[in-house]
Amino acid sequence: MKPVFRRGDRFATPLKLSAVAVAAILAACSSSDNTITPEYAATIRTTSYGVPHVLADNFKGAGFGYGYAFAQQNFCLYAEELVTLRGERAQYFGATGGYLGQLGTTSGNVDSDFYYKLLFNKAQADRIKSNSSQAARDIVTGFAAGYNRYLSDTGAANLPAECRSADWVKPMTEDEAYLRLTQAAVAGSSLNFINSIGNAQPPATAVASLKSNRREKLPSARQLAASPMVAALQNLQDHTIGSNGFGLGREVTQSGKGIVMGNPHFPWWGALRLHQIHITVPNEKYDVMGATLLGVPLPLIGFNSTLGWTHTFSTDNRFTLRYLALDPSNPTRYIKDGASKPMTAVPLSISAKGADGKLTTVSRTLYTTEFGPMLMDKDFAWGRSSAFAIQDANYSNYQLIDQVILNGKATSVDGLLQAAATHTAMPWVNTMAADKNGDAMYLNYSVAAKVADAQLAACVPGRDVGAPFQDLMATTGLVVMAGTASACDWSGSIGAAQRPSIKRSDYIVNANDSHWWSTANTFLTGYPKIIATGPDAEGSVQNNRTRTGHAIVRDRLSGADGLPGNRFTVANLQQIYQKSRFFKAEKWLPGFTAECLASPTASAAAKDACAVLKDWDKTHAPMSVGAVLFLEFYAALGELEAPSWWSVAFNPADPLETPRGNAGTAAALTKLEALVATAQFDSFAKRRIRPADVQVVQRAEGNLSIPGGRYTFNNWRGQKVEIAPGTYVYTGDPKTNAGAYGNSYMQFVTWDDSGPVAEGILTYSQSTNPAHANFSDQTRKYSAGEWVKLPYTDAQIKADPNFKEVKISQ
Repeated sequence: MKPVFRRGDRFATPLKLSAVAVAAILAACSSSDNTITPEYAATIRTTSYGVPHVLADNFKGAGFGYGYAFAQQNFCLYAEELVTLRGERAQYFGATGGYLGQLGTTSGNVDSDFYYKLLFNKAQADRIKSNSSQAARDIVTGFAAGYNRYLSDTGAANLPAECRSADWVKPMTEDEAYLRLTQAAVAGSSLNFINSIGNAQPPATAVASLKSNRREKLPSARQLAASPMVAALQNLQDHTIGSNGFGLGREVTQSGKGIVMGNPHFPWWGALRLHQIHITVPNEKYDVMGATLLGVPLPLIGFNSTLGWTHTFSTDNRFTLRYLALDPSNPTRYIKDGASKPMTAVPLSISAKGADGKLTTVSRTLYTTEFGPMLMDKDFAWGRSSAFAIQDANYSNYQLIDQVILNGKATSVDGLLQAAATHTAMPWVNTMAADKNGDAMYLNYSVAAKVADAQLAACVPGRDVGAPFQDLMATTGLVVMAGTASACDWSGSIGAAQRPSIKRSDYIVNANDSHWWSTANTFLTGYPKIIATGPDAEGSVQNNRTRTGHAIVRDRLSGADGLPGNRFTVANLQQIYQKSRFFKAEKWLPGFTAECLASPTASAAAKDACAVLKDWDKTHAPMSVGAVLFLEFYAALGELEAPSWWSVAFNPADPLETPRGNAGTAAALTKLEALVATAQFDSFAKRRIRPADVQVVQRAEGNLSIPGGRYTFNNWRGQKVEIAPGTYVYTGDPKTNAGAYGNSYMQFVTWDDSGPVAEGILTYSQSTNPAHANFSDQTRKYSAGEWVKLPYTDAQIKADPNFKEVKISQ
């Protein structure tokens, strides 16, 4: 059959031609004066571990080359993500099925489809396009064209086994390429509430018609904090799922040049995986190597010839819930400024496959408000008199790609700050950077709701009106604002003038706490409270990784870390990082183990465990005996969050050294006795289990041990799986890695006179196809504690022992 081209289909491509045919066509074209310039053209240069370096004359070609290279390694995973984005999961994967979402929440296929049908539509894609520059549009459309070219060249019957000839494999539309950007932008907000939005329904008509002046009693703040929606938020903000970043300046580096350490802790599965990429567009003065989220066509974290940067998840409130007072006569109307306002009804239908394989149509009417869509769960209920909507600042963040382009063109930390201020469109991250000149910078120019401090005080209902939302904000950081008055409306998103930043010549560090303490002896204060609420507010106790980061710098500069010298190099920073220091254990455990071993009432098993913990080196290094034992104990102690565990309370003037000292021996011993009564914990103590013994990923060549710990800088968080009676490992799914979090893409970047000198690793490797050569090659290196050189210059790329080059166009 001859290839068919549809008029106006910009992504249509012919069937794959043989190499001889292609050569003949190219030869004929080159000898003609009527050579047709291709719409898309790129050179894909691949180096060791499957890292593509895409060179193109324009962003359209760069997107095309990257889309093709990306699809070669991750086609099936992304094809399934497109099914999700289209709202077609129930049609292809069944009405009763579900999936593990990007940050650990499970979504039902039917609810997911309604969520995506409601919010991820052509109108949203058009809004992104109309607010994007030509360069941004070019990279996005090019990416879709490259992805589709791979599908056309390969053919559905020759795809990897996971999606070979699957009826759900389709070309990517241009709209879908844009909608993926919204999906990435709301990953830190409404994407975590798929079920709550997708199944939000008003109360039954018969119940709703019972008029009553009596408002439903709201759950307590404690009850709301345990609800599925807040649990999803807490999972998102849990400091075990986060990132670390250093920007080291000339005062603390041996070379006098900057060093950047990037260490995002992300899921090992799904669309929040990172993928290494190098994009070079000389005509646009763009040349960035780093990593990006699947489907986002430019590096988000990375470096160029003079600047490096990384990101961590920030504390900002990117969304607020809206507490609506409903019209007593109709639960799909709400009262604002004394007037009844209608919600917008959105009738939707999806196809759903039943257990018998037959498709049926499922219909729902969902509702939106001026704030955003309605949502509900068992505690945040849609009742007769009140209900909840979600207002998400990142749903209207249309300039993510334009922001990323400007970031990549910056040549210094000052230039990066200027770029960030242009759009303020990074969706949910802090930025740490350093440059060749030896300057370092922290900035949080991410998207956040513009809510004045006075509004937080007046518009978050509290005990004075019988509402739990002030208490909920104080304990969890979740902001629930009244939707009853225009005085409580947002004023858009926070602009650059109100965002925190600091430039230093010594260092900056962030590990998911707020902007408040980003460098030694300097505190950033006075910023809008919406940036850091509740436990994350300015002047709050800092998490274990934040304290570890500052301690690392202090001890390096004083020489107390035991390494030669007193300045940083890439090599010693890597060595310090791999040690996996557990700072809170250093500050609490010695006092406890001394009292435990001296206790006349502690059991022999408890004392044996305490002996192991006493001798533990307080790190989560792979061979560290006691680390796994403390991991379980620490979790049982509530991560030592309660002030009652500490003899010296937190002091905002000394966030590094406080809190410290054990004050909870009796309570801790009770917890320990309960643990040693379990076969697993007792076995861990007796067998002197090490992280290398139980932290694994399963691969065809066998189990690979994974370094790091759940609560440490060097991070790993696997699901606990019993592989034999009383024997456990912490792991993820052997094919998809589902359930595993932690270190993902890591980079250590500095400069010499010839350009960037960079090493790193992509812990889970480039490909999600188990049969691909790049499925576990970097994972093996990571397991062995090794790093990979990141070639950036033409000379470095061409000198790579596995260098390959392919030119592609259409």
